[in-house]
Amino acid sequence: MLANGPSRRVGPKGVLIGRHHDCDLVSTDPSVSRRHALIQLTGTGVEIVPLGRAPIEINGKSVERVAPLSDGDLVSVAGVQLTVELRAQAPSGTAPAAFRLERTRGGSFGLTHSPFVIGGGETDDLIVKRWPAGALRLHIAQHELFVEVTAGAARRNDVELAAGALEPLAIGDTLTYRKESFVVRDTGAVHVATTAISTLHDLPTRVVVEMLPRGGRVVFALGEGERAVYLADRQLDLIIALLRPPEEFRGTFVPDEVVRGIVWPRDPAVSRPEINMLISRCRRSLVEAGLSGPRLLVRAPGGGATRLALAPDADVIIDS
Repeated sequence: MLANGPSRRVGPKGVLIGRHHDCDLVSTDPSVSRRHALIQLTGTGVEIVPLGRAPIEINGKSVERVAPLSDGDLVSVAGVQLTVELRAQAPSGTAPAAFRLERTRGGSFGLTHSPFVIGGGETDDLIVKRWPAGALRLHIAQHELFVEVTAGAARRNDVELAAGALEPLAIGDTLTYRKESFVVRDTGAVHVATTAISTLHDLPTRVVVEMLPRGGRVVFALGEGERAVYLADRQLDLIIALLRPPEEFRGTFVPDEVVRGIVWPRDPAVSRPEINMLISRCRRSLVEAGLSGPRLLVRAPGGGATRLALAPDADVIIDS
């Protein structure tokens, strides 16, 4: 909200601040960029994304990179004063859980929020002694469950998972880390997807890309409503390359050579591992925005090509 003034709710698309008339909060201060900052929701709260040149301050401290916001923070954007009010309820053990983890040694734990962190840290959601802090991060996006291994090695049904990657977990899967094993169960509280996205209402029917400084905002229209994500630089270039590839690759997998030429036009030597890393980071950004990143950003069997899964005849708008 504006300090000592009216409130502005942060919805799925976030709140864009700037001098341009299409911003959600418009400033007439000449030092404010046309599109100066974006306040957006994340899986864990809310954050501000600096886009312009003039400084942004949080509680009097200048910030130049993406920064989380807390309740009561005072945000200053070149003369515009904002007070952050977080009214979302904190996660609780009584909230409806879509999934639960059934420990093979006994015990069952509902996943009431995302990300749900398992590890040996004092602030982890499920604390397991002698585990590294935050060893496993479980993300719920579009009614699907994904696991991210941040330390050590984990296995899904006795298959080792790649460190740092987001891997899907289906109902009945067994997740093993060190000497502990958990089976994924459906609580029945809400609809839970157990297979890859395949139906029309699961896939985006419309995608709008709004170009912003240092990246852009991508809005996906789904059956359950809209979800937006800010993607910086090459992540946005990757999405645009998959949304608007050369004609012969529309609706199918786009080869790495084509992606490389669009995303890295001056660096033809970019390797496949670098492309895989970009895809992994982009998937994580989508998941953090509540989107099923690994299901939407699909790698061809064996690698070598990628596609963005959309509903048939989906509308694609790229607003420069």
